[in-house]
Amino acid sequence: MEIIVLHNQSLFDIAIQHTGNVMNAFLIAQANNLSITALLVAGSKLIIPGTVEINNDVKGYYAAKKIQPATGTTEGTENGEELLEGISYWIINKNFVVQ
Repeated sequence: MEIIVLHNQSLFDIAIQHTGNVMNAFLIAQANNLSITALLVAGSKLIIPGTVEINNDVKGYYAAKKIQPATGTTEGTENGEELLEGISYWIINKNFVVQ
């Protein structure tokens, strides 16, 4: 099965939504030559191997409630790169306000 990644979705989100079992994230990562923690690009296609076990109760619940989990985060990143924090990196009047 081929699926389209939504904004801020992780492999865990995709596994639970499309297979009903978060543990399938490891098989999905392997099938797509990705790290389990890979940042996914919205709109990209992933393959869910036909060998994964589907939990139809959980998958059906997500489908019936129209739940599309997207637990990935972009907070603290800019252009996919981690933003550095702390007084050594803050810019006065940009992210460090003097009052």
